[in-house]
Amino acid sequence: MKTVEIEIFGKKYYIKSNDVDDVIEKARYLNEQLESLNEKFNTVDQSKLFVLYMLIMLDEFTVEKQKNEKLSAELKKLNDLLNGLNED
Repeated sequence: MKTVEIEIFGKKYYIKSNDVDDVIEKARYLNEQLESLNEKFNTVDQSKLFVLYMLIMLDEFTVEKQKNEKLSAELKKLNDLLNGLNED
């Protein structure tokens, strides 16, 4: 594991990871998203920005989870149909 220094919204953090490039990329993305939210809502309260960002991410996660569940159910139906054909 390597320690990598990242900067998010002006604060430095030190993270241990086996994939330094991945951590750097995710930190860059997070910083961009927070900067964008800050421009929209013009707040200096970083805690509010982090909470807002987490709510947005949770909403996106929930939508993707529902899509995944629907696709899993469709896949199960297709597998059941295929298994039924193979039994004949």
